[in-house]
Order: sequence, then structure tokens, then C-alpha cells
Amino acid sequence: MEVVVTDPALYRDAYPLLCAMSDRIQLDGMRPADALRLTLRQLALLLQRTERFSLEREIGLFGELLVLGGMIGSLGADDAVRAWRGSASEEHDFGLATLDVEVKTTSGEKRAHWIESWTQLLPTGDRPLWLVSHQLTQAGLGSGALLPELIDAVRRAVGAGAAGDEFEARLVAVGWTDRLAPTCDTRWTKRTPSLAYEVHGGFPRLTRDGFAAGTAGLVHVPEIKYRVDLTGYAHDVPVDALRPALAFEGQ
Repeated sequence: MEVVVTDPALYRDAYPLLCAMSDRIQLDGMRPADALRLTLRQLALLLQRTERFSLEREIGLFGELLVLGGMIGSLGADDAVRAWRGSASEEHDFGLATLDVEVKTTSGEKRAHWIESWTQLLPTGDRPLWLVSHQLTQAGLGSGALLPELIDAVRRAVGAGAAGDEFEARLVAVGWTDRLAPTCDTRWTKRTPSLAYEVHGGFPRLTRDGFAAGTAGLVHVPEIKYRVDLTGYAHDVPVDALRPALAFEGQ
């Protein structure tokens, strides 16, 4: 067996690699092929990018799964998973038979949420739009749930079959893989009861139609991001379809 570096520009970088391989052969008594394989494997691990699930995505997915877990009990697994749109662009988080649902989750002391587009709080056609607001806080030892635990709980509730396959596809679409589980080590519980708001009339939001008709410059503002603080804002009595979604705690 022969290992050759033919590009002079790589001599300096290849030297430590070849030394590590030689040490495994001479000092550890490894076969040359095994030494090369192990050295390259260790190099790959060294260069591997550490995957993490950002805190923002963790909290957001936790909130959506609370809604999904509650809906499974009232709609059944098939309809609940089908209603969850996940990361589908330009869509609200859940599309039920007669209404849409946008889910917002915060770990702050105020019920304040980021709105990330002109249309996020804009009803689709004549379909009513509801906003579900979760406030989470870090739980003590033995209480609350880790995000991976909540995922497993919803997995069990969904079961196998087509609904299970669709659920796994939604998780992949939002960027989740079970390899990320060790990076999500915060236990979450509800800081306050989850609330629902029907988004209509004077609900606090920014829309293009809400600005003066003569503001022609809005055509040059394709994106917008702002916060809505619902602390103390009067919530609505939820429709029957949303009651289980507000009550679900993750178990």
C-alpha cells in the first residue's frame, strides 16, 4: 500500500495527517489500510459541522407541536397532521376545514411575538384566522418536557401508517432530525395558559391595506418584521376546534 501526495502545495497540510497514520502503524501496530481509514475518519469528525437547533426554532416547534398534540385528540391523527402545514411558505401554520391558525410562542415574560411578513396575520380569503399564543418558561427538574420528549409524545399519538409518514416528513421540512436531540436540553412548561385571538377588525397588526392608499412606496418594501405585544390584550373565547389545542400540556 502506498499513500502519495502529488501536489506540492499540499505537502505542509498533508504532513500531520501522514504522521498520525504512521504513528498508528508503528506505535499501535495497526495495518496500513486500517490506519489510513481511521485517520481519515477522525479527520472527517474534526471537520464535521456541529448541528444545532436554534433556540428560536426550538421554541417555535414546541409551540406548534402543542397545538398539533391537542388537535389529535379532537380531530384524529390523520386530519390533525394533514392540517399542520409546517414550513410551507406563504401559508398559515394550520389549515383546518373552516379556519386557519397561526401559532406564536415566546419564552419572554411579556406575551410579545415576532410577526415576520405582511401576510402572516392576514386571513386567506373569507377563512377566519386565529392566533394561538403560547408563553413558555424553563421548567424545574422532573417537570415540563424537552422538545425531543414532546416530539416522541406526539409521535406515539400519531401512530404508524400514512399519518406517521406525513408527520415525519413535516419534521424534516422544519429542519428537525433526531440527531439534534442532544442539543435541545431545556425543559419547557407553560408560563401562563395558552390563549387564542381571532385576527380581525382592530387586532394589532401591520398590513399593506392598513396604510394610506397613496403610499406607493410600499411596493419597494417586500418584507417586514415587527413585534406584537399582546400582554393584557383581550383574548377571545376559542372555537371548539381550538380548545384542545390550548389545553394540551405535552403529555
